[in-house]
Amino acid sequence: MLDVMRRRIAALTLGLALLLPAVSFAASETRDPAAVAVADRTLGAMGGAKAFAGLRTLAFDFVVTRDGKEAARWHHLWDRWDGRYRLEGVNRDGKRFLALFNVNHRGEGRVWLDGVELTGDDLAKGLERAYGRFINDTYWLLMPAKLLDPGVNLALEGEDTKDGKRFDVVRVTFNDVGLTPKDTYWAYIAKDSGLMERWEMVLTGQKPEERSAYTWTDWHDVGGVKLAMTKAAVEGGAVISFDHVTGSPAANDPGFAK
Repeated sequence: MLDVMRRRIAALTLGLALLLPAVSFAASETRDPAAVAVADRTLGAMGGAKAFAGLRTLAFDFVVTRDGKEAARWHHLWDRWDGRYRLEGVNRDGKRFLALFNVNHRGEGRVWLDGVELTGDDLAKGLERAYGRFINDTYWLLMPAKLLDPGVNLALEGEDTKDGKRFDVVRVTFNDVGLTPKDTYWAYIAKDSGLMERWEMVLTGQKPEERSAYTWTDWHDVGGVKLAMTKAAVEGGAVISFDHVTGSPAANDPGFAK
């Protein structure tokens, strides 16, 4: 079970990382007006578009826990207005990874491994890894607020009840973007809170019966918007959580410099 869960987490991480950059370039999408109304409602429950637009600096730790043990932790600092980004953590080889880059200018920036600055092809690979982490980890944090992004197709599948709670279920697909365009997600928007409290998915290459689910809980106010701090696999084993989450309308944090 643990190996299966690890593969699922890895596949989901890769799928999101490959998908999201291209979404922003999609020109059109197919959206059921009823599904759009639900997406609007959950955005409003999270604080609304104006509050998100005013959230300039966002900092957080992206944490993966498996069977009660911390498996990964990545520190993020993001200026959402000008694209500056700082990412720091320990890679799979146990080396300290630090990247300073701008998400609006892919391929430009600086990367260090265990304090040694990378150059050439190693730098290019490091920047690509950093960008992938940015895409994946911020999506896990912000996903319900991105339902109305360009290229996202929405369809209302009706209502469902989980653990005695009623939800509107919105199927989320993508308009032939990214390298995993066949991924399908289901956003479960709670009738009472208006928040997405459950996320289900079938990734590219998976069979329908491999559909997995995560609960979204522990909602907190961050700089005027509501974000879920804990995303736990319903079948157990894996939890994605967020620590030290802060948001500000200003960008005066010196942490963007090395």
